[in-house]
Amino acid sequence: MKKTLLLVLSLFVAIALFGIPFYTVSSSQPVLRIVENDFSGLMLPLENDWWWIDVPLESGKYSYYFESAGDRFVDSINPWVESVDGEFFSLLSLDDYSLTQDTVHHRLGERDFFNPVNEGEIYLSVSVPAGSSFVMRVLLGERKYDLEYLRDFGGRSFYRAGPIHFEKLEYYFEINTGQETFFLGLDGLNDKPERPFKFPSGRLPLSYFDTPTWSKGAIYYQIFPERFANGDRSNDPMGVQPWNIDPSMANLGGDGFFGGDLQGIIDRFDHLLDLGIDAIYLNPIFESPSSHKYDTEDYMKIDDNFGDDRVFEDLRLLADDYGIKLILDGVFNHTGYDFFAFKDLRERGEASEYVDWYFVKSFPIRRIRDRAMSYVGWNGYAYMPKVNALNEGWQSYVTELAEKYNARGIGGWRLDVATEVAPEFWSDFFRPLVKRLDEEMIIVAEFWGDARALLRGRTFDSAMNYPFKDAVVDYVFRAGNSARRFVAMTDFYLNAYPPQTLHSLWNILDSHDTERILTLAFNREELMKIAVAIQMTFIGSPVIYYGDEIGMKGGKDPDNRAPMIWDKERWNMDIYEYYLKLIELRKSNPALVTGSYSAILSEGPVLGYRRWLDEQEVYVFVNASREPVRVKLPLTGNYFENITETEIYLGSEEIELPPTTVWILTAE
Repeated sequence: MKKTLLLVLSLFVAIALFGIPFYTVSSSQPVLRIVENDFSGLMLPLENDWWWIDVPLESGKYSYYFESAGDRFVDSINPWVESVDGEFFSLLSLDDYSLTQDTVHHRLGERDFFNPVNEGEIYLSVSVPAGSSFVMRVLLGERKYDLEYLRDFGGRSFYRAGPIHFEKLEYYFEINTGQETFFLGLDGLNDKPERPFKFPSGRLPLSYFDTPTWSKGAIYYQIFPERFANGDRSNDPMGVQPWNIDPSMANLGGDGFFGGDLQGIIDRFDHLLDLGIDAIYLNPIFESPSSHKYDTEDYMKIDDNFGDDRVFEDLRLLADDYGIKLILDGVFNHTGYDFFAFKDLRERGEASEYVDWYFVKSFPIRRIRDRAMSYVGWNGYAYMPKVNALNEGWQSYVTELAEKYNARGIGGWRLDVATEVAPEFWSDFFRPLVKRLDEEMIIVAEFWGDARALLRGRTFDSAMNYPFKDAVVDYVFRAGNSARRFVAMTDFYLNAYPPQTLHSLWNILDSHDTERILTLAFNREELMKIAVAIQMTFIGSPVIYYGDEIGMKGGKDPDNRAPMIWDKERWNMDIYEYYLKLIELRKSNPALVTGSYSAILSEGPVLGYRRWLDEQEVYVFVNASREPVRVKLPLTGNYFENITETEIYLGSEEIELPPTTVWILTAE
């Protein structure tokens, strides 16, 4: 039977399932040589100077060694070494067991299996064929950790233990089939513990990866600056429209202006403090001819209609006074049409020094109205030419930008259309740059789907969590109100993403790119309230889109970008007070901020989940349907319902949950 040998090499070398740690001082690409089958193969880079290779091997005994930069090495940790004619070889024995690597996977080079969070903290996982019935544990020193079922994916079942805290990382997996017990270590599967997986301090095959501490469970408030508040009429653009114009008469598109600016955010900062937010996400603020600013003409300059560096500094200092982070929108997939490099390219053609900054199909540069013809534009738009993100000149420009705003103390970056940019830009350039400047800056991807590939510690800390939004909309607003489907939709990402990212995910209900949540709720306040209650009590970081908290409505872009309403007589005070209550409840219950999560009920339209941290527990029960439902809740005793501020006794009998109801229960 063939087995796949995965070798992972750094200054040390390790093997997933059959480990061969190895020391070398060379940084050249190493070669693995196996004597018995005359195998020779180049190893491929992972990260942190580690290397890997997959080798299919039959059961048997093998001699091997490594070559790097002309030098020959054996495994410095593997004690099984033999000398033949003065040459030394490391020895490896692969016996044929009923459990093989084809049965149990533990891959050191993949974060799904080997997930170091911080120094001394790690998650360890294995996968087995779906439908297998094994009991598995991790043995680390004298301690044992059960592996808990996560999910089925790709025909395999994944199990995980953690977070495991350690001083010395040496471990086995114990696998009980019901008839036999095997131990998985460096020498593969044995009927007794042999050599453990073992890693020298500080030399793990994957980097430590955690999200900024402040971002875990933080409440964000998204501001579209041109439409939030007009604080300085002297910088209004030409043709500015009245702030309170009838939306049906207004130009809300990219060339429609209302005069919103940074001074307006400063003037209305008390509103943000009253809400109790932790961070502000600003849509682009750099020089641009449009209201949305995604066609940037000068990244080093605050847009004239928004203010200048001094006003931005005033805003940043004000936010700092209250511990509020500012998150900027980074648009690095494309520039504006009149960005200096593209302007030079248009004027000088092939002679331009910026010819490699963009993707030019032919010269001269041509457009027909708003469509790019001889070059690549984002979605084909002429005014958003796509940048070659791997160009060194462009990266130098972005470095200058990042350093400028790091010096101004921002909290991080939200990255526009992140998956349309070359991934090497994020992994090899942008993340190392930002984390070098400040480890506590957050890097958030705009992505509308399954973001697991983006959250592996090499590119982003978080993502705009559209899968959460989709699950809420499906459960609360659509016929059937299937709680089971909500749990399945959320468990899909909760059990697939690295667990250290979950508290920092941006749990959105809407954004500048979608319909507003009240509009999605068919303008039914009671349905919107359910969605908001789930958002404020679910694991992750809630993001409030400006105006949602006062009941603003709006369809898709541009209707969702109407000016903020500041006339309180036009506010939906019931919705506003509901937000205040939920945010206060969240902040007074740490379990809702950074606590663990588990679904405990999904029966028809009734959803239940538990949040807990240390000794504190919060239970959330939802009936999203328009009818009362009788149900037995999975807990008993006296509880305090925090929305209605009433006491509830739960016994062993069924109770009736009223229609469109949320209960947030804490023990008395």
